[in-house]
Amino acid sequence: MLKREEIIELISVDNFWGRPQEVGIERDYYLKRLSKLAKAKDFSISIIGVRRSGKTFLTKQFLKKAIDSGLGPEQTLYVNLEDPRFHPYLSLELLDEIYQAYRTFVNRDKFALIVLDEIQNIEDWEKWVRRAMEKENVQIIVTGSTSSLLKSEVSTALTGRSLTLEVFPLSFREFLKFKGIVVENQLDIIKNRAKIERLLIEYLQFGGFPRVVLEEDEFLKREILKELFDGIVMRDVVFRHGFREVNSVKLVAELAINSFSSLKSISSLRNELAGILKRKVSPNFVAEVIEALRESYLLFTIPPFSPKIKDVKKYPKKIYVVDTGLATSVALSFSKNLGRLAENAVAVHLIKKYGENNLFYYKGKREVDFIIKEGLKVTKAIQVTWDLRESYEREVEAILEAMDVFNLGKGLIITANEEGEEAHGNKKVKLIPLWKFLLDLEFAKEF
Repeated sequence: MLKREEIIELISVDNFWGRPQEVGIERDYYLKRLSKLAKAKDFSISIIGVRRSGKTFLTKQFLKKAIDSGLGPEQTLYVNLEDPRFHPYLSLELLDEIYQAYRTFVNRDKFALIVLDEIQNIEDWEKWVRRAMEKENVQIIVTGSTSSLLKSEVSTALTGRSLTLEVFPLSFREFLKFKGIVVENQLDIIKNRAKIERLLIEYLQFGGFPRVVLEEDEFLKREILKELFDGIVMRDVVFRHGFREVNSVKLVAELAINSFSSLKSISSLRNELAGILKRKVSPNFVAEVIEALRESYLLFTIPPFSPKIKDVKKYPKKIYVVDTGLATSVALSFSKNLGRLAENAVAVHLIKKYGENNLFYYKGKREVDFIIKEGLKVTKAIQVTWDLRESYEREVEAILEAMDVFNLGKGLIITANEEGEEAHGNKKVKLIPLWKFLLDLEFAKEF
């Protein structure tokens, strides 16, 4: 085990009491939510989301705001549990030693605000957090790149004592802010519309991972995205879940991502994988990999809407990637995929707003991309098409069918640039450009 003096020397470079810290561009939406959660001092906070979505910078922004509001720098502690120098010692004993080193050399007895970054690297971490919250004068924030922080790990030892914040790559509004464009009113839109529409294409192509957005060179953007994809698959899927067939896991991930914004079943993925490997493949293996990819926040799967559980299990699900940049880094031809990328961007926007469990697709005579359930009631039907001129009748007939089935007075079609409202009997269909929908402006909220 590292000596306590060595621990302090190691972690001081990442802490405000060690040296000035780079906190990046503030993400106001998440900072406000985190600040509200932190008011419950007797609760720990779990910040979860896909790797490199900005969780580390968010926690450092939060620590800086706490210091600016009067908390002493020495009353904050940030620990990066992915630091390679910690790897030989990852255990509850390491957490004890880090905490005792901090109490010995930095902050003996005052309140401490502690961030444990990428906590899933330590087995049974939740037991240490609960014990510290009960016995020490601390509030603890943990971050992780796996949704299991919401499931078994938190639900056992931290029942009733942990609040959760999910963090995604940059929304389109945040993306524009990183590009120097702030949209707060109609005048901002008028002044910047041409830039906004141009930047939408960049957003669809390269996505919203902060490091990628800030990189100017397109070649480096692609290389960063490829490295990120490999990192998620290896660290959060292969190593975390103990898969031995590394190449097969990566192939499943690539096949799934190439099917983004499309219907895909486990059996069809298994058949594709078997064709590549030239041997039989267990459907259980494919199902386990897909679930691990979902747990790592790389993928989301949306089922058909049906009151019958057997129908939900029987029919294939639609696959969406957490970030369109990851989709284009793995999938082929960007230009041919604009419609699918637009649908994927809408899916992630809706998942953030309504929750993955409240999102479905509709399959009747025709298919509708998104059905949204709020409480026990279906409230919205949404169709996405890049070029409405090529598929006007099909898209309108589909949305009207879903509106009839769910007794909805309004439906929404999201397009590349069409805008307006059409009356079809006693029903209304709104047309909204994708960039306006993603900015979540007032007229979209009316829908």
